Amino acid sequence: MKERTLATAQIGRTHGFEGFVRIHPFSGEYDHLMKLSACSIKLRDGRLAEVSVRDIRLHADSMLMRFDGYETKEKAAKLSGGTMYISRDEGPHLEEGEYYIADLFGLTVICGGQKAGTVDSVCDGAQADYLLIKLIDGRQVLVPNLPVFVSRPDFENRTITVLDSALLEK
Repeated sequence: MKERTLATAQIGRTHGFEGFVRIHPFSGEYDHLMKLSACSIKLRDGRLAEVSVRDIRLHADSMLMRFDGYETKEKAAKLSGGTMYISRDEGPHLEEGEYYIADLFGLTVICGGQKAGTVDSVCDGAQADYLLIKLIDGRQVLVPNLPVFVSRPDFENRTITVLDSALLEK
């Protein structure tokens, strides 16, 4: 089952003295965030803060946001390093064949027709995202999320196939 919320951005450092923080969207897109009125922020200490968006500004090549209750630089600094979550309905529009990276988490990894492990997380890479796969034996390996290395995710069956077993060896 798909999660109801999406991790959509990283909260950066403060900007100015009025409580604005820099927003770094994971998708690189800002459009869906420009209409945002509320979101959840998972703070560095693991707590979840439900916040209302007070102001949004574009500044140079970045987005700035200010949240109710965090209108000073000192208060806003508590949000820095947090992760912004929004409802799936407020996320970027997906074209045919596209999916959210969050939908890869927890997929069963198949290799040679057998269960090999699960997708534990996804990491940015220079050429592609990397799937961090936790293997059944407890080891972890990184596999590029490219068609030459893995199949297209099968979200109905919650699986993805690694095409070459050598990728799962250390």
